[in-house]
Amino acid sequence: MLRVVVESASGLPKKKLGNPDPITSVVFKGETKKTRSISSEVNPVWKETLEFDLKGSPLDSSSFVDVIVKDFETLGKDKWC
Repeated sequence: MLRVVVESASGLPKKKLGNPDPITSVVFKGETKKTRSISSEVNPVWKETLEFDLKGSPLDSSSFVDVIVKDFETLGKDKWC
């Protein structure tokens, strides 16, 4: 099991009309997990743990994790900050 702790972000850019509603996506070996969105915050604190099943495979030096912070639009679409 790989556990990724998404703690916080700071200094996210503001939108033209207000603050972003940030959400974080973590991608590992093609599988994506997401945090909850936090409404109208440029310094969000998630403190969430996301788990990925390694399916018995060990981690190696070629393994990597992508962490992407986006603005979650109220219509349910993701948009880059």
